[in-house]
Amino acid sequence: MKKSSHSGLLMLSDIATPFLTLFIVIFVYIFFCPPSSHPDNEVIDMTKGWISQDGQAISIHNLPKGDLVLTQSIKDIQKYNQSICLKSSDTWLEIAFDGQTAYKYAPVQAPIFGASYGMYVHMVSIPTDASEITLTLHPIYKDKTANISSICIEDAALFIADVYHQGMFNFFLCIIIVAFGIVMMIMGLTTRRLNESKMLNFFSLSSFAILVGTWSSNDTYLLQTFTNHPEMVKMLSYLCLIFIAYPPVSFMASATENKHTKFLPAMVVLIALNLGANMLLSCFGIFDPHDMLILSHINIGVAMVMVILLMVKAIRRKSLNKFFIKMTLLGMTAALLGVSIDLVRFWTDKNGSYGASPYTKLGVLIFIFLEGAYLIKERGRLAVERERAELMEKMAYTDGLTELANRAAFHEKETAISSEKKPCFIVQLDINYLKTVNDKYGHAEGDKHIIAAADSIRESFSDIGTCYRTGGDEFIVIAVNTNESAVRQALDKLEKAAAKYNQKEDPPVPLELAYGYAEYIPEKDVLEAAEKLADERMYVKKRRMKEGK
Repeated sequence: MKKSSHSGLLMLSDIATPFLTLFIVIFVYIFFCPPSSHPDNEVIDMTKGWISQDGQAISIHNLPKGDLVLTQSIKDIQKYNQSICLKSSDTWLEIAFDGQTAYKYAPVQAPIFGASYGMYVHMVSIPTDASEITLTLHPIYKDKTANISSICIEDAALFIADVYHQGMFNFFLCIIIVAFGIVMMIMGLTTRRLNESKMLNFFSLSSFAILVGTWSSNDTYLLQTFTNHPEMVKMLSYLCLIFIAYPPVSFMASATENKHTKFLPAMVVLIALNLGANMLLSCFGIFDPHDMLILSHINIGVAMVMVILLMVKAIRRKSLNKFFIKMTLLGMTAALLGVSIDLVRFWTDKNGSYGASPYTKLGVLIFIFLEGAYLIKERGRLAVERERAELMEKMAYTDGLTELANRAAFHEKETAISSEKKPCFIVQLDINYLKTVNDKYGHAEGDKHIIAAADSIRESFSDIGTCYRTGGDEFIVIAVNTNESAVRQALDKLEKAAAKYNQKEDPPVPLELAYGYAEYIPEKDVLEAAEKLADERMYVKKRRMKEGK
């Protein structure tokens, strides 16, 4: 038990090392790089100082609901090579200088994407002679406030560089999660060959990691600026959220050896209904995908319950090892806590922003890390079991002295040929004078004689058939898909190989092999008749060889 715990600790250490290294690099980058792309860059904060149409002073941090028209004086601000920069979410906006519209963002998109474009970054160059800026905001969804942030006057290139800088840490986390998923997928493909009956569900953990990493990358603004298609990024995050409920249930069903649970088809139906509702209702303009997020959240909640029930049921059956229970309970606690916190934040956010999922990312990263550690440990165990099984199989069907296939392997081949009606040639072989070698020179010399005979037969018949050692001095070759000419050539090679051995090793009794062969034709006779005929011919050959002495 101590040995198992020690190996598990070593396994965790091996897995943790590259992740810790990457985290150190990221933290060094975050804390030691300057917060701005240029330390001397002058940034003018524009979150305060706005005046509404009714003359009230308004802060961007505390906007009232509905449409807004806000103005602010920029008469005394240095405007050369400067831009008004901001981030927005679920808000159409228009920017004007001295009453002249300079920028308008209200994209028209396909109905399937819904009304919202998602999240985007805006940078509008300020005319050097402008004295006033007007900001017109229109929340896309009713009874919501306009959602803008990070509004300032700054060099546009430096602002976008800061967006990348600020989002890089979360983006790195997303990359780590997705990369972990890809590694799990690769390991799943290689593990499939280890043990089909105890197949570890690397693919569920892999797809879960990739979906979570892709979905949460929406928060960083990086994909939006890379692609310049925020509506596509938003739709991708919706789709990830729709499918994200299935992998945890599938993984837990596999890990608890409950692959035939009704939870899996039930979850497939729920996801199909969610996907169909999103596609149809959004295409016909009945509901917006944003409004139907509740369906994905319900499915995620149902998946949480299913995972917990599968886990509890397996614990009661005592069918799980302690290592898996520890890893899963810790991982599930972290993931469920992270998802729950972000869901609460989503539904209590007065702006209705669907972004910001830091706790989910952190919780899921812990979950997949711990479950990945378990899977890797299991993969190692299965590999050892497979090697052991292969070794046992090899020992069961391999002759220990010559490493040729043994009598048990020959009987299996016999059965296969008879049932499949495969034509073949049967070659019976026997070592001459082996008893004389054993009696006069000892069994060690006799074993050497047998090994030399086996090597000669293997080398001669390797191209056309398989050789079996069926007794002390008896061998049989089964040659499939060949002809009599090829068999004769192999026998000629055998005689030359024996002569070469005698010349090189000069054994006390020269190596001689008697042989006889017969063709098995399924339409004419049975395999046993061909074997008997080959055996008779082999003894005729043996008698002639001895008479010729």
